[in-house]
Amino acid sequence: MNEKNLIPLNQRTKSEQREIAAKGGRASGISRSFRSATKKRLKEHPELFDEIISMLERMSLDGDLKALDLLLELSGESPKQMELALRKRELKLKENAVKAVRETPDEIPGLYKALGDGDNDV
Repeated sequence: MNEKNLIPLNQRTKSEQREIAAKGGRASGISRSFRSATKKRLKEHPELFDEIISMLERMSLDGDLKALDLLLELSGESPKQMELALRKRELKLKENAVKAVRETPDEIPGLYKALGDGDNDV
């Protein structure tokens, strides 16, 4: 195995770090633009959906994990989408809980008054 690839990023020079980061940024941009173009193309031509799905299925069965990720994303079942949905649901539940607390009548201060009045008798 090539030992130069195993050097941690913090042990590389600043120029090497920038070069590696730039490569990752370019690859990320290409990936995002491909996904965006694919989604746009599917919206414009829904009849292509079955063809693209079958192509991605073949690619993922051949071991292409990126194709599998894209297939899951297009079908709406990607882990990221599910996590986002769960976070939205959690946020809504928290907002409803806060709203419920704000809407409750001021029974607690009355309870403290009642308890305070009872302590004076002792």
